[in-house]
Amino acid sequence: MSLREYLDLTDSEFRQLFKNSPIKRIKRRGFLRNVCVALGNAGDVSDLPALERAEADPEPLIAEHAGWAIEQITARHVSNPSDQRTSSTKQVAIS
Repeated sequence: MSLREYLDLTDSEFRQLFKNSPIKRIKRRGFLRNVCVALGNAGDVSDLPALERAEADPEPLIAEHAGWAIEQITARHVSNPSDQRTSSTKQVAIS
């Protein structure tokens, strides 16, 4: 499972997937916050659609970190205009 795929986990799917794992202790919100941070640090524009969905999560911790990750990826894309990949939903304006 890729990092971005974790962002689509519901609470019940998270509990089932990690039922015998210490990850379950940090709960879905903590785990997905960490996924957002990892994507913000190492992800690329192909991760933006999943992060944009996560930005609409009702859990503020997830939504805020997804927004941060989007900003990080967008900033890297703007600073590297030779990267031809683009998000399907957010367009990056390059001056």
